Amino acid sequence: MNTENKHSKNLVTRINEAIRFNEWINRLDQKDQKLDPAKRKKKWTIILGASFLLYLISFFVFPKPAITYEPIQPVSEGNPDIANTLKRKKSLSFEMPVDSFETILKQEIHESIPEKK
Repeated sequence: MNTENKHSKNLVTRINEAIRFNEWINRLDQKDQKLDPAKRKKKWTIILGASFLLYLISFFVFPKPAITYEPIQPVSEGNPDIANTLKRKKSLSFEMPVDSFETILKQEIHESIPEKK
């Protein structure tokens, strides 16, 4: 019972915070709409410009990730046995089995054509 009480209080607290946040956003939106259109445009130009500059600066401030790799040797140069084995194999691709629905559909479509055995 105690955990249900804590859960309900936590839920109520989160709902109250969401309501306060929503009211705060609505007040800011109303203040923004009351501004002179020229000032409003200038304000949003500055905000978007600053955001874009932060985005660009982030490429120079944060270090580039270190990519390590080992070079792959071509099959023909590396091991001739592997190359011969690959040439002898029929297909390396993954082939899906024919779906039963597809088979039935083909039979319906080609119903007038007799099957050759």
